[in-house]
Amino acid sequence: MPEKLVFEHTFEGLFVRGLAGRVTPALRDRLREVGLDLERKLQPAYDFDTWCSAVRVAAHELHADVASEEGYALLGERMVDGYRETVMGRALFSVIQLLGPRRGVGRARQMFRSGNNYTEARIEDVSSTEVDLWMNEAGPIRYFTQGALRAGLRATGAVQPLVTVRGFTSDDVTYRCTWRDGVS
Repeated sequence: MPEKLVFEHTFEGLFVRGLAGRVTPALRDRLREVGLDLERKLQPAYDFDTWCSAVRVAAHELHADVASEEGYALLGERMVDGYRETVMGRALFSVIQLLGPRRGVGRARQMFRSGNNYTEARIEDVSSTEVDLWMNEAGPIRYFTQGALRAGLRATGAVQPLVTVRGFTSDDVTYRCTWRDGVS
């Protein structure tokens, strides 16, 4: 299998835009130690281990007051919010808003693949407002993805989106994604 890579605009979405004004000098130093130097131009891609380490450092530094899983999820939400401000994100989310929640979740693989070279996903319908989504996310990054999915559902117009981790192994995770249609 080729090396797992995470692309520049994903890092930009989280660390430059999503965390704008929140990156302290201490966090900047810790990120540099794990291979992400925010004082230099971002590289076109980073290996998966650098991504995981940078997300871990940011989650622990910025969300030490909550359980680590929730800290990761909060970062996932911020990444989506920041990613929407990138050139790639603006294009992607202009389409996602038109799809609605069910079709938006159905495009999870394509959405995540715009930011990395490794994501695989399968969807199984549970009801008209509920799906199970299998992804090949491992370790604590699965909780980051949980938050990203929650923010992504909101971006599709989902009302009261909820994403829970139904089960996981060392190599993959299954999320239950639920929402309400209509106005809150």
